[in-house]
Amino acid sequence: MGMRNSTIFLLSTLAIAVLSSNAVAQSDEKPGLFATADASIVHDDNIYRVIDDLAQSDTYLRLRPELAAVGGLGKHRFQLSYNGDYAKFSDQSDADYTDHDLRGRIDFDHTLRFSSQFEAGYQKEHEEPGTLNRVQLDVTEYNKYDQNFVLAGLAYGSEEAIGRLAVNYRRTDKDYTNNELDFLDYLGNQFTGRFTYRVAPNTRVYAEAIISDLDYTPGINFELDNTYKRYRAGVTWDFTGKLTGDINIGYQDRDYDLDTIQDIDGLAYDGEITWALNTYTRVIVAANRESIDSSLEEAGGFLRTTYGLSINHELTERLKLIADAGYSNDELVFSSNREDKRYAYQFGLEYELLRNVALAVDYTYEERDSTLAIADYKANIFGLNVIVALED
Repeated sequence: MGMRNSTIFLLSTLAIAVLSSNAVAQSDEKPGLFATADASIVHDDNIYRVIDDLAQSDTYLRLRPELAAVGGLGKHRFQLSYNGDYAKFSDQSDADYTDHDLRGRIDFDHTLRFSSQFEAGYQKEHEEPGTLNRVQLDVTEYNKYDQNFVLAGLAYGSEEAIGRLAVNYRRTDKDYTNNELDFLDYLGNQFTGRFTYRVAPNTRVYAEAIISDLDYTPGINFELDNTYKRYRAGVTWDFTGKLTGDINIGYQDRDYDLDTIQDIDGLAYDGEITWALNTYTRVIVAANRESIDSSLEEAGGFLRTTYGLSINHELTERLKLIADAGYSNDELVFSSNREDKRYAYQFGLEYELLRNVALAVDYTYEERDSTLAIADYKANIFGLNVIVALED
């Protein structure tokens, strides 16, 4: 149980690290039913992340429930989960949103060497405007989309084996439902292969290839179809829980079908290190460099480099201090006249009122400093949270 970190860049970096992990790894969750609910009152002085002259301030009520059921039959495991995110704004009712994320996963342990995984999910979500390179000065509601995916994976070698080979396939279908963004709808097919070798009891090296084929809905005289390839080598380790990490470095190549769109290739890296200084202080450092398809009409992708730092410190047995900082740099390769620098900082306190109930207060500052003046924004967000966790 802990306060939700709303620092966008750190969250996105950590999420990428999780998604980059072995897709056919067996679940280590304990069987049972789990539920948490985070109710917040939030004041945001720039809800749409636009320039100061157009900024709209509002206070809203936010509820984020999470439900999970984990079970098994023999060596096989299954997991069902639901994450919700609902917001009701006081003044700007068009900004209200109701997000859903429903997933199911089954891990089969066929023999001592062979295992497989099947997963499917559905998301109905909105996009945080501060994460996009698109500038929507007249926006009245967040960009919303529906997305579903299926994944199938096969692995040879157990998690404890010296060597392990895993392959998987994922198909994703994403459809925008508002703000005339049909040209960003796509079907994606992704193939991943990963070989892991144990060099010490808690240290492994790996080599991985990820190939994604993205088929976008054609726009007027424009189509964003491309193939995105990533090849990387990395290492994971766990030194008695004190210092854990997963870092990799490699090469990326995003090749667009249209000759008029500039391709992107070069260095790519992704990493996260967690350092438990002692029993009450933990530090997380994360970094990522990747190419992302632009959300602008008739424009290709851009390079985003992200760094994040998170500190969690227990002042007392019941009182925790959380501090986060994130920096992101967007290099828009299709325009030499624009570069975006993003900053995010958060400071919060969490008090454990009861064993399963916590109160939290936090402040977040976000800024985008762009060479394109109309893309600049600043935002101050204040939140008061009540967090309830239940476990069977």
